[in-house]
Amino acid sequence: MRKTRQRHGYWAVQVGHGGRTARNVTSPMLGYYEAKGLAPSYELAEFQVRGEEGLLPVGAQLLPDWFKVGQDVDVKGNSRGMGFAGGMKRWGFSGQEASHGNSKNHRTLGSTGGSQGSGSRVLPGKKMPGRMGNQSVTVQNLKVMQVDNELGLVLVSGPVPGPKGRTLRIQDAKKRRPPSWPHREKALERIKERHPDA
Repeated sequence: MRKTRQRHGYWAVQVGHGGRTARNVTSPMLGYYEAKGLAPSYELAEFQVRGEEGLLPVGAQLLPDWFKVGQDVDVKGNSRGMGFAGGMKRWGFSGQEASHGNSKNHRTLGSTGGSQGSGSRVLPGKKMPGRMGNQSVTVQNLKVMQVDNELGLVLVSGPVPGPKGRTLRIQDAKKRRPPSWPHREKALERIKERHPDA
């Protein structure tokens, strides 16, 4: 699916994967998929593109050979959730003294804010205990080592965020040069050949 500057204010391509039964999709999203003539997807991700030439045909299927072996990509996903964590584990605080009058406060934060000078309040953004992990993380500049259309695999060198089974978003690296223009043209031609009705 597409988003255009005239209607939405920017250029973007929406990519879905998997399938979902209609009873598990909200009515607005059902209408959205029906207007595009597509079946509901399990997940829907959006990738911004530079211009109209970056838009893909609606309904076309992307395969791993969209990426070129040797190119740099950014991989984005949600990190592993670790539940509620204290200040020492979450932010790396050193804790308090083990002795010299300290009693049952060895792993606590200490002071969380001043009194008169800072308005007798805790300032916004203060590092405190709370929910740790399960946040969006982007690992940049990973090299594509291999692509396999039969298995549906894109192998990259390096770590990727999140536990096993987590959905990841792979896109061209923002801080590196994109693949050459001939490769991009060939990849678009392959998509149009595979899906002439898209």
